[in-house]
Amino acid sequence: MKAIKRNLIFVLAAVITGLVSIAFGFGVTHASALFVRITDHRLWLSLLLCPLGLAAIVYLTRTVFPGAQGSGIPQAMAGMSMHDPKDADTVLSLRIAVGKFLLTLGGFAVGASIGKEGPTVQIGCAVMNLCGRLGLERTHALQRLLILAGGAAGITCAFNAPVAGILFAIEEMAGSFEHREVRAIILAAFASGITLLFVLGYQPYFGVSHAWLSPGWLWLAVPVCAVLGGLAGGSFAQVLITPTRFLPGPVNRLAKNHPIVFALFCGLALALIGLLSRGTVFDASYDAARAALTRGVLPPIDFAPLKFLATLISYLSGIPGGIFAPSLAVGVGVGTIFAHLLPDTSVSAFAMVGMAGYFAGVVQSPLTATAIVIEMTSNPSMTVPVGVAAILGTMASRLVCKEPVYHAMAHQFLRVVEHKPVPEPNSVGIAPE
Repeated sequence: MKAIKRNLIFVLAAVITGLVSIAFGFGVTHASALFVRITDHRLWLSLLLCPLGLAAIVYLTRTVFPGAQGSGIPQAMAGMSMHDPKDADTVLSLRIAVGKFLLTLGGFAVGASIGKEGPTVQIGCAVMNLCGRLGLERTHALQRLLILAGGAAGITCAFNAPVAGILFAIEEMAGSFEHREVRAIILAAFASGITLLFVLGYQPYFGVSHAWLSPGWLWLAVPVCAVLGGLAGGSFAQVLITPTRFLPGPVNRLAKNHPIVFALFCGLALALIGLLSRGTVFDASYDAARAALTRGVLPPIDFAPLKFLATLISYLSGIPGGIFAPSLAVGVGVGTIFAHLLPDTSVSAFAMVGMAGYFAGVVQSPLTATAIVIEMTSNPSMTVPVGVAAILGTMASRLVCKEPVYHAMAHQFLRVVEHKPVPEPNSVGIAPE
């Protein structure tokens, strides 16, 4: 009976996560559309909207919803290591989930280069943790199980990709294939996936891609694209882990002592990059990525580096928001650079290869990267080149970033929660995710 009750609670929490994520997705769509309407033919307004918006969100994060900054995935992973259930309840509280929901929508409304997946994971874990109090004995093992199930449900709901949700929870969060954990993860992922299917129907995140990489000399470019993407993704992750190594001293001091003013300058830098990109790097850049993946529309050759900088600045500003979706867009830009440079190159195929290589470089989870790219484009015919790119991207990333980004940030977050001093490289005023 205990197992049946626990499984019913997992299903209930996964269904609730699915419904909340649907509302969150609609909110993200409308928030992004609002930014587009405000800046349409008046892109210069971003010079006001981005700085003031980021500063306001950081102020609300620090005063009303402390703990809601960053993506949410490291907080969830840190919660798995907390032996006191009260500590986990604090990290995965309803207040933080509400703050994550509202403030992430605010970030999209002011053009920040963020994603919805990290907040969806933290919200899913908070829902799972809350439902886990319904008559279940609070143990560390159950707490870990609930958070893993919430993480799987969160990724499933963010991208309508249950297989990627399962693999992410196993490969990235759990780091093991323990039988009991896998059962709970699969149950939560498919329960939330069925909820999305019944409400929204079958909708691959990026639509259906018909990309195909024919055997030939262009295959020689696949490992090159993957390695470059992996190195870029690893560099991005390393900056997030140790920002003070890369930022000048005065910038570090400003971030530490005056975080709201720092966010204001981050917003100004974001707006300037947005102007240089003609508006393509704001928000998650979903339209540019989708056009390349499904219709073979080439983004500008400078899209990848500009989106890289926009995402880095948005994250370092201290606002809530994920890095999955923007990283996927950067990867599309990395892959399509090859379409600019090489004749007769399939734009869609190299967009998928670049997306897998760069994203795997950021998270260092090749199975998750492969599954998420294939599921989001509904194109299993590209499994081999995408899988090769994910493996090579991960290997290249480890040359520049020794520890996976979410694991490193989870350790930082745990040190803060446990009131242990954070090493000097992380003394910048930007709190860990």
